[in-house]
Amino acid sequence: MGLKVYAVVSALLLSAGAAQAQAVDPAMGGPGDAAHGQVLFKQRCQLCHLPDKGAKNGVGPALWGAYGTVATSRGTGFAYSDKLKASGIVWTPDKLNIWIQKPASLVPGVKMVLPPVTQPQDRADIIAFLKTETDAKDDPPAKKKG
Repeated sequence: MGLKVYAVVSALLLSAGAAQAQAVDPAMGGPGDAAHGQVLFKQRCQLCHLPDKGAKNGVGPALWGAYGTVATSRGTGFAYSDKLKASGIVWTPDKLNIWIQKPASLVPGVKMVLPPVTQPQDRADIIAFLKTETDAKDDPPAKKKG
């Protein structure tokens, strides 16, 4: 990657530091618009993540097939943090809604920081897009309580 990409990533990380103090909004707009989510993904996420099938890892892991799977279970070769590996979380809409606002509120101590997606409908749209970037088209099963 070039110096320009690292400068942009650094700027995003610095601006994300202030955003990390904000509370997480559990609300999510709906239903999500995958086409708008793709535009938002390209603007906000694609600097670090590629969503395409067969894509290579970048600053962050490639995200094809992440929707509905256990975090870190896809064997992409990405160096996930031990805390994320141990979390066992499944990338459900609810978990993704929290993650794209404030990753450390879902898994304290993770490496990823980002400026939060503050608008509930934007979060729903990004999640709808991520759902299209997988071979599994069904929603992940909800964990049973108890």
